[in-house]
Amino acid sequence: MVLSGDALTARASAIGFFVLFPGFILYHTLVAMGLIPAFLGGLFGVVSVMLFLLYCALLPSQLLVLLGSTRGYALVTFAFFAYVLLWSVANFGLTGGGIMRAALVQSVETLVLWLVLFVMGYRLPLDSPRLARAFWLAFALIAGYLLFHVATTGQWMFFASRMVETEDASVSTYQGYARSALVLLVFLIAVSERAAVRATLIVLGAFVMFVLGARSELYAFLALVALLMTLWAGMSVKYLFTLLAVVAVLIGLVMSQFEGLAGSRQLQILDMSGTSSWLARQNLGQRAVEQILANPLLGRFGGHISTAELTGGYAHSMLSAWVNYGALGFLLYVGLTATAFLGAALRMLVAGDRSAWWVFAFSINFVCLLLIVLAKPVFWPLPALGWGAFANAMLRTRQECGSDTTQQAGPLGAGRDESVQPHAARDLQGRIDNESGTPDFRSSAL
Repeated sequence: MVLSGDALTARASAIGFFVLFPGFILYHTLVAMGLIPAFLGGLFGVVSVMLFLLYCALLPSQLLVLLGSTRGYALVTFAFFAYVLLWSVANFGLTGGGIMRAALVQSVETLVLWLVLFVMGYRLPLDSPRLARAFWLAFALIAGYLLFHVATTGQWMFFASRMVETEDASVSTYQGYARSALVLLVFLIAVSERAAVRATLIVLGAFVMFVLGARSELYAFLALVALLMTLWAGMSVKYLFTLLAVVAVLIGLVMSQFEGLAGSRQLQILDMSGTSSWLARQNLGQRAVEQILANPLLGRFGGHISTAELTGGYAHSMLSAWVNYGALGFLLYVGLTATAFLGAALRMLVAGDRSAWWVFAFSINFVCLLLIVLAKPVFWPLPALGWGAFANAMLRTRQECGSDTTQQAGPLGAGRDESVQPHAARDLQGRIDNESGTPDFRSSAL
């Protein structure tokens, strides 16, 4: 079987999406348990480079539709990528030195991840039953293992790196686990249809995010759940009762285990003033503000490295984009995520579209916007997945609208032919049924 460029991109995106997110958790846990060697290193970088090479070869076959179906959004995204590359190269060329070289490498690595996640989000086949089954199986394995971990050890935190006797850089930290779990949960919420399934997923998902220990991702997930359930509760009495049940279950779980949870880092959010990580982030943020005020238009490319003397010394917020790429880079970076979130929100609220494409675009861009404002630097690659998801949703909507027009009009104006009208009526009725809230999941080539 010979696959077209479009089909090959969709299949590569589905496989890559599984490997980089639920596969990431499974891989690192097996490495930490000593069951497999770290044959892919940290996995995320190695697999992303492989996908980057493949996408570069396939991208020309996607550009015409991508640029023509997203109303300029994809063009602005690629313009931002080009701007970051030119800005980084120009600063290195003008200044040179070890600090600029490190900053250039960091920016290029981020660009590779951005391009991979953007194209992946754009061609992700959310209507693939096989992909959904793979994600459900992975979630069952992950949640089951973490339940076993808590039940057998009594510990409400899971750190894979502590499972190895020596410090092993090939085993991911809790941030990598939480990033993958967050995307896994957002995907499953988007493709699920029944309120009871989503409620179970939310309760188990909150448990998983809590045990993995990353505060930012945990509270972003809870904020997303609260927002989605509130929106759905306003549209359906069934979701209103589901929301109340979920809240009751979560409160009951916290209260029943409060003594064991009281000392956890997740509940430190109630009093952050004494935590070392919060104080360190405050200092980094203040340093970024000082650099921006010193040069508000151009920022200071590589400023986080020159002051902190390490590539991780950036502000843990969107201010890092202003420092590194100037005011224009900051506006483009934040604007892409804000536009995707607001566009998806309008589609869901005004048009009442609750299909998986728009729920996923809304959800992933909401958590990314929240986290880049509060906790994540510009080098965190996940926003690019949201940009691609928004482009994907726009493309699917235009394809469905075009399909509706073709079906109603018929070939060569046959829409006026009475023999065609019964079929058109049945097609139209199917679309109306789907708009009531049940996603139209057609079979996929995956």
